[in-house]
Amino acid sequence: MKIKFKNLFFIIFISLSYTEDLNLSLNLALKDSLIDISKVNIKFQNQPEYMFLNALIDSDGESAKNKFKEFQNKYPVHKYADNAVFEIGSYYYSKGYYVKSSQWYKKVPVYYKDSELLEQSIDMFFQTLEITNSSDSIKYYKNIFSKLHQIVENDNNDEYVSSLDQKEKRYDQKYTIQIGAFKEYSRAESRMYMLRDIGFGVMIQETLIDGESFFVIREGIYSTRKSADKIASRIRARTGIKCMIIEL
Repeated sequence: MKIKFKNLFFIIFISLSYTEDLNLSLNLALKDSLIDISKVNIKFQNQPEYMFLNALIDSDGESAKNKFKEFQNKYPVHKYADNAVFEIGSYYYSKGYYVKSSQWYKKVPVYYKDSELLEQSIDMFFQTLEITNSSDSIKYYKNIFSKLHQIVENDNNDEYVSSLDQKEKRYDQKYTIQIGAFKEYSRAESRMYMLRDIGFGVMIQETLIDGESFFVIREGIYSTRKSADKIASRIRARTGIKCMIIEL
């Protein structure tokens, strides 16, 4: 009996160790660190966390998007379901599919009201509406979300107002992600196609830097630096390329 008890204790200890390994890998991946999924015990491949991690570290944008969709369909109330929804919205945004992107970003404040990505999702949702010139929709959803999410205390400390009431003040501030600047157009074009192949909707723009003409690679227009930082981190994690956040 003692031997059996020791064996059982050993099995439980090993199982917990691998679970911590999986959770550690997930936490690192969520911070956009490079993860080798082969290092995670394959016996956990049927767990939802493993499925989510596999999507999170996939460098192919289309493949990752499909994995996130499968994960969210199978586990719509999982603690990482809101992350999956946000990632799908970010994929469509980076491809320039702003209507699809808005549909996914909207799911976070509607279905995942306690999400840590709540404010960022709302920011990106309004950004897609602004890009598509949907000013009436901005007013409508601002009213809806203000009723759903009372998250900022006012100066009187006796009632709450939605932080959405303050977002309009930030719409005149825009950010974009710059992923390289080249003197030769051919080099810029090569970088552009490489990034598009892995799912990022980048474009080439000609601009002056210190009085000289350069071809720069840029991705997206964001209403907050935090939103731009999130996508820049993902680009850096998947390509190793250092990005710059440019205020427009």
